[in-house]
Amino acid sequence: MVMEANRDESAEQLADPVPTAEEVLERLRKSRPGLSFREVMTGLVTMGATDPVTGYGDDAAVAMRLYAAVAIPNLPAFFTDPIHKGRWRASGSIPVLGGAICGEDDGDFGLFRRAIHAEKGVRELVYDTEIAVGGHRYRMRGRKFAEPSPPWRVWQATTTLYVQLFPVSGGHQPVAAGVLRLSLFAFIRQLLSMRVTGDFWLGDKFRYLLSFYRFFVSSLVNTYIKGRRW
Repeated sequence: MVMEANRDESAEQLADPVPTAEEVLERLRKSRPGLSFREVMTGLVTMGATDPVTGYGDDAAVAMRLYAAVAIPNLPAFFTDPIHKGRWRASGSIPVLGGAICGEDDGDFGLFRRAIHAEKGVRELVYDTEIAVGGHRYRMRGRKFAEPSPPWRVWQATTTLYVQLFPVSGGHQPVAAGVLRLSLFAFIRQLLSMRVTGDFWLGDKFRYLLSFYRFFVSSLVNTYIKGRRW
């Protein structure tokens, strides 16, 4: 009788369904603290321009609105990762080019990555992805630059996105460029949209959110107060 019971129990265990890859990822997502938020930037881009600043000031510049839905799946890993990698999905519009911006896939998002810009060491805020507009597809390269300068330059540096659009065929020459900015109202909405993801108590979620704020502010202090490039 005991052996039969053991066999029945073993059979039940074998009958348990094996979790799919999606189910495993969902369990991991809920067990790890992550962060999500939304960001809205507006500005001007010019078709044919290669330099973002030149494209923004060109008489032929057209309006662009960009919505960024950012997700950081694992906050502890994000803090220790030297490139501070997350992902994001683009949407928005460039009316003159045909209307809505459709993000082709999750793009590369990163905060305060070490880089060289204008022959100087900087920290980059990265927004790279592929988009489709009006039936045409582009690789979008978006950058914000943080480098040692007077503290009052923090706002401009962290709210100004320099954008270049490249052909998806792999060309190295931009086909459009311009500048997008985050307004004060949009910045407040961004802060209000921040959510800690995962199955955690409210107090733990608040603690993880504070840890992200601390990471962001300390990075700015190192750059704009202590004058460190890297």
